[in-house]
Amino acid sequence: MKRITYFLSGALAALLISSATVSAFAAGGLITLNVQPAQVMVNGEVFQPKDAQGRDALVFTYNGTTYAPVRALAEAYGLTVGYDSAKNMATVVGAARTTNSTGSFSSQWTVTEKPVTRYGNEHIFTAVYSGPLSMDKFKSWWKSMNAADLKAQAEQMALKAQSDLLGSEITMYFSFCSYNLGTAFAQSGCTFSNFDPASVWIK
Repeated sequence: MKRITYFLSGALAALLISSATVSAFAAGGLITLNVQPAQVMVNGEVFQPKDAQGRDALVFTYNGTTYAPVRALAEAYGLTVGYDSAKNMATVVGAARTTNSTGSFSSQWTVTEKPVTRYGNEHIFTAVYSGPLSMDKFKSWWKSMNAADLKAQAEQMALKAQSDLLGSEITMYFSFCSYNLGTAFAQSGCTFSNFDPASVWIK
């Protein structure tokens, strides 16, 4: 057990995480807590939050509740964190609301056929990301998507290309700039995909 002392001047100090609710802890005055250090796992990896100076920040449990720094944990999930000093209030903006406002999954890509690589009835396409996101924000957007939904939407794009070319088999390569994301296929009445390459550079 560690004994730590915090001075809380009414500011938003920590994010409370429990099985029932997510809320903010605000209080004034001097408070001394006996706490149990804890770990947080984000997307399968142990997460070590940092404070504003880049030092390790403590995650701990107290009375059955786990406490972690708002900014460090929120940014690990691709959220944008700010602070309104006039209201003494932290703000958190969800990535899904800010990055997906431009349209559907399929609208984020420029799809082009490569006729010089056509083999028999196979047509090869490239789907290059052409949305507004920077690389860092794209990574956050990509990681925020459910893997099964992502594959289904990519396969739907391959199926759409196939519907425009009756009797064809479609191979569609997805990329962000020169970075490979994976491939979707529409062949012989079925669709499938493999986006394992994305995990090599999107961490």
